[in-house]
Amino acid sequence: MSTLVAGVVALAALAGCAGDTPDDGDGVGDADTGRSVVVEGLDRPTQLADGPDGTVVIAQLAGDEGQAVGQVLSFDPRSGALDVVLDGLDKPTGVLWQDGVVWVMVRRGLVRAAWDGSQPAGRVEVVLDDLPFNGRSEGTLTSLGDGRFLYETSGSISGGEVTAGSGTLWAFDPNTLASTVVATGLKGGYAHALLRDGRVLVSEIGDVAGPQPVEELNVVPLPGPSDLGWPDCAGDEVCEGVVSPLATFPPQSTPTGVAVVGDSAYVALFVSGRVVAVPVAGGEPTVVAEGLEGPHSLLVRDGALWLTEHRTGRVLELTPGD
Repeated sequence: MSTLVAGVVALAALAGCAGDTPDDGDGVGDADTGRSVVVEGLDRPTQLADGPDGTVVIAQLAGDEGQAVGQVLSFDPRSGALDVVLDGLDKPTGVLWQDGVVWVMVRRGLVRAAWDGSQPAGRVEVVLDDLPFNGRSEGTLTSLGDGRFLYETSGSISGGEVTAGSGTLWAFDPNTLASTVVATGLKGGYAHALLRDGRVLVSEIGDVAGPQPVEELNVVPLPGPSDLGWPDCAGDEVCEGVVSPLATFPPQSTPTGVAVVGDSAYVALFVSGRVVAVPVAGGEPTVVAEGLEGPHSLLVRDGALWLTEHRTGRVLELTPGD
């Protein structure tokens, strides 16, 4: 088992939003869930996902954001074994394992390596490179269940115009290496989850110059494309042809994780230190866990929620009340 030493606490959200905890306006009530520690001793973990043979893969920065020393780890809940699968990655914020390949979203691109659960993994291959981004990161990866998966290119503006290909949600086909537009108009799209009816949930982080806008949880259909409004339509505005959000959160809440359990979408708010539940049918967010240290990514495991806590280097298990 690899020995991992927790590093210095990261002071800023990975998507580029940082600040003081905002007003308590992103939820109703404080019905805290039960929580327990599943893994500790990590170093700024980001996304976690199901791996081969019941394992979980976990991406982590393993250092400061600019050091390019990130890793993908494999965790076996049965034995507690925690092993390094990939090393030396440039700011891995997304990870996905499927069909014998581990995919990683790094600072400005998508990489992959063959891996069947044993060591060592294959050589890291760059699949997409030099993607447009917001200067910080691209976000997470989410399987669509048909072999394709979702990734983001975060939004940027150059010379007063939106950079081509930025602020976009894409569906990627590993067989053809082709990307198809699912939605545009996302400044800081970061996390996604699938609904039972085939639509996609996607979080939106504000992160703009000047006054900060509300942040969003949006629902978009497949195949798309849908328009989510950036930079012309804020989430608390109604604009023709723009998808209205399922829920909004106070500025700089920083929604970095989304998962669905039953009729609720659970959203990790990085800066707020909370997890909130949003009814998929519509309704106000409700706080289900708070006082967390950089809650980042959510994964459904046997009806419970596994959560990476970025600042403490832990994975927690939460048991939602619904």
